[in-house]
Amino acid sequence: MSRPLLLTACALGALLPLASAQQEAAGPAGTLRTVDGRSFTGALTVAEDRATVTATDGTTTTLDVAELVAFERADANPRNVQVEDRVWLRSGQELPAKKLDGKPAADGKPALLVATLPSGTVVELPISTLRALRHGGTMRPRPNLFLGDLANPAASDDFIYVTKDGKQQRSSVIVTGIDSRRIDFLLRGEPYEFELDGLCGVVFGANTGFPPDRQPRPRTVMALTTGERIEGKLLSVGENVRLRLDEGFVVDVPVRKLHRLDVSSDRLVWLTELPPKVEQTAAFDRVWPWHADRSTAGPGFELGGQTYERGIGLVPRTRLTYDLEGRFDMFEAMIGIDDRGGPEAHAIFRVHVDGKQVFESQPKTRGEPPQAVKIPLNKARSFAIEVDFGKNYDLGDFCAFADARVVQQ
Repeated sequence: MSRPLLLTACALGALLPLASAQQEAAGPAGTLRTVDGRSFTGALTVAEDRATVTATDGTTTTLDVAELVAFERADANPRNVQVEDRVWLRSGQELPAKKLDGKPAADGKPALLVATLPSGTVVELPISTLRALRHGGTMRPRPNLFLGDLANPAASDDFIYVTKDGKQQRSSVIVTGIDSRRIDFLLRGEPYEFELDGLCGVVFGANTGFPPDRQPRPRTVMALTTGERIEGKLLSVGENVRLRLDEGFVVDVPVRKLHRLDVSSDRLVWLTELPPKVEQTAAFDRVWPWHADRSTAGPGFELGGQTYERGIGLVPRTRLTYDLEGRFDMFEAMIGIDDRGGPEAHAIFRVHVDGKQVFESQPKTRGEPPQAVKIPLNKARSFAIEVDFGKNYDLGDFCAFADARVVQQ
């Protein structure tokens, strides 16, 4: 009688890893939200632009990726890992990096920058697709001219910033490659190299590279537990999440590092993706800029103890007007004063559709729960959001339209 019992125990021992692997292969568990307001809880898998959610009872729901708004992993433990290196891409992305390396041009392939992100994910990018990079640290502080050059780069030259003999220098060159030890460049047509330890940054010329073609919608922002936000075409979700950048490189990340996925399609467009016309009235002789995906106080939004990563941050009095071309049916957002605003914050929120005011909030103060706003657009041509002074005339009025989006129904 003991032998069959022993065999049963062995069989069970063999089956347990198999069951665990099958569960992992089913994809991460979490909550999925759709454009039409539905919510599903279960394990998510994605393949060939189709998303499937498998509930704990085994029932499945399959949707087009274009129908999704967001997926948040249930057991994610997000944290913002601080690193000193950054990479700006000509496609518009900005990536944090904990290590910079490279590969030389060879066999007809271009020179590559190899960036290791805080999550350990490695991204390989042709030099021609880079807008800028920062190699930071206590011995390599940000050069004084870096931000100005980043905003207005030279036409046909790259700027490199180095620290030599304790002094910062900027040189106009053509960068040809980079690796873990040095950066290679042409100076007045002659090849040179400089030790990477002394490199503070590079701003590439406007015409020394080119932006890649943007991939069509639906597009997905993959937020990782270590703080990275990477945008591209979602290829698959299973044991790993695979996302293709506009630059062509496929990022392959284990699901344990996934925090959430945010999807934008022709059916749903985040307001931060649309260019507004800006009208502002100064407060105390100062005009405060509006922000995409951040409050005046810092990254993201904190409203009544709830956090949001997307949205528009405004300070009174500001109005942003968008040309919608008659494409959308609904505007949705969560509004309120950021918890990091001033204690006397007091502001009013408004929405205008085709030049007519259709919504005005009660005065908002810091610490209140966010208010859900859902405004019919009815294929309007124009649409505006506005924040106005309250009774305290802009004392820390860090206003937020969090998760602001326009939707086709």
